[in-house]
Amino acid sequence: MRVVLSWLRDYVEVTDNPDTLAEQLPMLGLGVDAVERLADGDAIFDLEIASNRPDLLSLIGIAREYAAWRRREVHLPNDAVAEVDPPAATVTAVEIADSVLCPRYVAHVMTGAAIAPSPAWLTARLEASGIRPTNAVVDATNYVMLEWGQPLHAFDLDTLAERRIVVRRAAAGERLVTLDGVARDLDSDALVVADARRPIALAGIMGGAETEIGAATRAILLEAASFAPASVRRTSRRLGLRTEASTRFERGIDPEGTLRAARRAARLITELVGGVVLRAPVDAYPTPSARPVITLRMARVERLLGVRVPDDEAIAILSRLGLHVRRDHDVLRVTPPVGRRDLEREEDLIEEVARHFGYDRIPEAMPVEVMAQGRRAARLEMESAARDALVRAGLTEALTVSLVNQALLARLDPGGEHARPETVWLENPLTTDHTQLRPILLPSLLDAVRVNVNRRRDAVHLFEIGRTFARRPDGSIAERCHLAIAMRGRWLQGAWDQPDEVEEVTFYHLKGVLEALVAELRAGPLVSQGPGTRWLHSGRGGHMTIGGKAAGHLGELAPTVAARFDLPGRTYVAELDLEVVLDRAVLQPQYAGLPRHPAVRRDVAVVAPVDLPHAAIEASIRDGVGELLEAVELFDVYAGPPLDAGMRNLAYALTLRASDRTLTGDEVDVIIRRVHTTLSARLPVTIRA
Repeated sequence: MRVVLSWLRDYVEVTDNPDTLAEQLPMLGLGVDAVERLADGDAIFDLEIASNRPDLLSLIGIAREYAAWRRREVHLPNDAVAEVDPPAATVTAVEIADSVLCPRYVAHVMTGAAIAPSPAWLTARLEASGIRPTNAVVDATNYVMLEWGQPLHAFDLDTLAERRIVVRRAAAGERLVTLDGVARDLDSDALVVADARRPIALAGIMGGAETEIGAATRAILLEAASFAPASVRRTSRRLGLRTEASTRFERGIDPEGTLRAARRAARLITELVGGVVLRAPVDAYPTPSARPVITLRMARVERLLGVRVPDDEAIAILSRLGLHVRRDHDVLRVTPPVGRRDLEREEDLIEEVARHFGYDRIPEAMPVEVMAQGRRAARLEMESAARDALVRAGLTEALTVSLVNQALLARLDPGGEHARPETVWLENPLTTDHTQLRPILLPSLLDAVRVNVNRRRDAVHLFEIGRTFARRPDGSIAERCHLAIAMRGRWLQGAWDQPDEVEEVTFYHLKGVLEALVAELRAGPLVSQGPGTRWLHSGRGGHMTIGGKAAGHLGELAPTVAARFDLPGRTYVAELDLEVVLDRAVLQPQYAGLPRHPAVRRDVAVVAPVDLPHAAIEASIRDGVGELLEAVELFDVYAGPPLDAGMRNLAYALTLRASDRTLTGDEVDVIIRRVHTTLSARLPVTIRA
């Protein structure tokens, strides 16, 4: 913001010379980018204003800061305006269609104006501030905007259809020619000020050419409003149109200050072009905002600053800044002034006290606090343990972008499994490659594998742990933590003690990695069985369960899918809902003493159909033995004569142990008979003697 020193002196006594003032302003949080010295001794300061201080985008806001610092008075401009009958509501009306996007809209009506150029003093101040003068009415609105920080706009009342104002969203296909002569296409996200037929201004950004003030104007509708910062920012960015008004609205305008600025502008306009102001301006304010009352504890001030600030001095500082302070025993009840929307909590007030008390008065000292060792949340610890386990298993972690597009997802699943209503699409994507949040990790990870293969990396073993997103039926977004793995090529590459014919990655390498992960996290046994999903090989894939709960899929990537990712040969992949694992994980190891009684080993062999999963047989064995089962291991699989076609023999070694006694032969025989009975009753198997 450009500040003219002589103009600032209208509101506060400034005795410092420009160079000294430039050195002191940063103490108030005002960055001085440049100082321009004028021939008449005046100066122009180019100030950098923090985004959370919209009140400093005004000369009066800067004057208040300077006055509080130097303990001086602020002289506010006269905003008293003479009004005449009839009331403005008899001439115009204001309708706000969305009070969230426009909390308040004030409309003054002036008649009998004679449009003329601005006087020299006004044009000089505007030009020094970087604003091109137009005519006395428009220049007066710009003058008050720089003075109070409240943008205003003047319409030729006679050009408004039905002489009324409607603040609404634009309709799709509507067009507005703005004051710069550019025809702009609007969408439903744009907030506009309209009359009874058409848009007449981009709310908070720029007015329209059809209703601008001209030489023939006699009746004026003066607008002072508050518009939602996000709405103005979004429309300004989409249209590539940034103005002095939009800069202020994007940072937030306090609706409580609109009427005050409107009165000041109405007075200035009548002084410049004559005419009268109709009584009782139309003030559409559907939901008046209450001024917040913030509690300030002086003990908290001392604790944060490390220095005792006398109560009276803190009260004086806040009062000079325009805050209303009421002492209530050991605390202060503070009400921020109009325009200070950045003051929301106790820490904000402590910052104000510190700035004006003086940072140089705060001594250097080590903080005296009870220090607690920081640590990550348990869930993050579990994720970190999962990463460590996968790295120890020989995999490399990959990080991909959480934004994808439909084309990438279709390469994994051309049937559109992930093009569902629960897909989370971006409303304003920056590129065509990033149009939605990823519902699954594998497409991005396979694309990373493709890049490695194209660069002649034969062995690629990658994993990624990241968030996936899906929209719930109620419209909210669900996030899940997933694990994706992709493995291909040689398992041990370049090992000096291995033969040239090093083994290639197989399905069992992938399964072994997942089983090692689950064992590391003590999350219970992982069970894998067919069928898989359609992006896996029809005969070499399956789904996973942990503790009986579906957890994901693993297997060989279908050849057609591998071709779409330009991956020759075999690639083994898995996508696991890691939260299913983490919900059962136990990071703290449980220790037990060494067994005091011997174990007993017995073998159980069954003849089963080849399509009966091993996991189903193992589960039945575990149920049949019960708590005395220490381990069960599949040690032999045979298919061929004399077995019938489609049958196979599976042999299991059972380790039985009791913690309080040595099992007798009779007890073991009873357990084995119970296992045989359970297997025969549940599954289509034959027990081998």
